[in-house]
Order: sequence, then C-alpha cells, then structure tokens
Amino acid sequence: MVDRVAILIAYDTKTNRFESLYERNKFYRGLFGFNQTVKKKNKTYDYRTEGLFDRIPHIKVEDSVFIIAEKYIREMEQYLNEWGNKVQFNTFRVLLGDKRWKEINVE
Repeated sequence: MVDRVAILIAYDTKTNRFESLYERNKFYRGLFGFNQTVKKKNKTYDYRTEGLFDRIPHIKVEDSVFIIAEKYIREMEQYLNEWGNKVQFNTFRVLLGDKRWKEINVE
C-alpha cells in the first residue's frame, strides 16, 4: 500500500458576519451546488446548479471538514478566501491509503 498526500480542510462560517441569510446561502450554494424545481403550465422542470464540490472530488469527514487531492487546493483556497472574514479555514496535509486516494483522485 502506497500512501498519498492529500489536503484536509476544516472551515467555520461566522454567521454574524454575513449580511443576510441570502449571502450565507450563496456561500453554501457555491460550495455544494443546489437543485431547483420550476413548475410552469402543468410541467415541472428540474435544474441543477453545480457547486465547487461537483467539480472537485472530495471525502466528507464531518460537517465543515473534507479531504481533497492536493492539486485542487488552489481552487478551494481561492473560493474560501473570497468570503474574507466570514469564513475561516485551516488546511492540513494528510496521508491516504490507495483505496481512499482513488475516491478523490479521479481524472
């Protein structure tokens, strides 16, 4: 078994620093994406708006804690940094075994 380096990210949202619930939801939607259902003239249309985690393979460890391949850290840090002091985060290098590595290293 070969160990692979990945990045564990733990983030914390400072709810009182967001201007509104809409702004806080915008953060989460940008991260996780969201589904929308529109009903129009007896028809239903379902839409999916992708978030960052739809593009970045990840392992959810706990709420607000996840692991990504090191090659995605720049994109993730850029997104989290856009939120300034409203979102604080820490990163840690971790080793993953082959099985877990394959979960996040999708080409």
